Amino acid sequence: LLLARCSPLLTGRKIAMAEFEQHERCLVCELPTNEMHMGFNCCRACSVFYKRTVSRAEALRCKGGNGECILKNPETTCRKCRYERFSSVLAACTEGKPTECSMTEQAGVSMDNHFLDHETSLQSDVSTIETPTLERMKQAYRVLCLIRKNGEMGTCSTETFDQLQRGTIKYANATYKNVVPNARIMYTGLMEFFASVFDDFRNLSKDNQNLLVYSNFDIMYKTDDLYRSVNHFPDDDTLMPGYTTIFSIYRVDAFLIDCPPEVNKEEASAELIKNTRRNLLTNKAHFKRVQLTSDEFVALLGLALWREQASIVDENINEIIKTNRVTILAELHRHYAIRGRTDYAARLGELLCLLVNMEELAAQHKEDEKVYQLMNMFNEYSP
Repeated sequence: LLLARCSPLLTGRKIAMAEFEQHERCLVCELPTNEMHMGFNCCRACSVFYKRTVSRAEALRCKGGNGECILKNPETTCRKCRYERFSSVLAACTEGKPTECSMTEQAGVSMDNHFLDHETSLQSDVSTIETPTLERMKQAYRVLCLIRKNGEMGTCSTETFDQLQRGTIKYANATYKNVVPNARIMYTGLMEFFASVFDDFRNLSKDNQNLLVYSNFDIMYKTDDLYRSVNHFPDDDTLMPGYTTIFSIYRVDAFLIDCPPEVNKEEASAELIKNTRRNLLTNKAHFKRVQLTSDEFVALLGLALWREQASIVDENINEIIKTNRVTILAELHRHYAIRGRTDYAARLGELLCLLVNMEELAAQHKEDEKVYQLMNMFNEYSP
């Protein structure tokens, strides 16, 4: 059932792989391949050859006697040169030494775990060349964080503003009156975020820009919440609905402190706790298990925006969506290859399943909003 739910996303992944495969070659025999074995781009034939040969490598002899067979014709190279070529590439990956292929320049380097925020200092590396869209997204996300931080400072009380400015508190409590304004700041920031990264988004009409961001906002908003809460509060149930605000089911009273008098706080508290446990906390556990890298996180935001939707009938927009999905998925593939990640297919599957979870969470949130309205909650923010 889960694979069926993921099928539209996996279709996009196949397209991305097809594009990627056109450019990648086995580092040993130089024939086209879409596989990775033992930590680098390597075809299955070379991988099997090496495993069968390693135990009797001393008995191998070079056909030409000069050790250069593989350089003359990779397809008909002798066994000794092929073995030595494989050993050389494998050693470079294991020791972190560069080879002539850009895809293995960072082989052997562990997956980065950099957490993105406005204070992040991003170091440029080979991925800047191989994954330019992801790099632009990471830089733009830092700006988005600043937009949210500065915007949210204007929604809090004078006392809270002073405490945040002085550093006596790091985060303020999310409350009934600031959660929606802070979400609107996030929405505005996302509009700027995507316009700065994707030229074709910036060239769309404002109506179409809003259509894309509005229809996918809950997915991106909750993804950001869970990514940040896992990094800042990995060992408890704290969530981060705002950049400067936190929420916990154990402090629902602090959230409801400024709600309108017509709201029944006891009923509202029970509903908020139930929905948070069912939706956000369950998915926070998934995010904690997966441990997104910064590249994977921004890729998820991009895939959430460029999501295939039956409601969009404009063929031009659908073509833009498809193109950008292919770009993001292909760069994720390169991101894994650069870092020598051999389980990239399974890892990409985990990310796509996270995205499906976020889609389900967003759909459930729409239903929860209807219940909140019946309880006289947030009606003042309804259009």
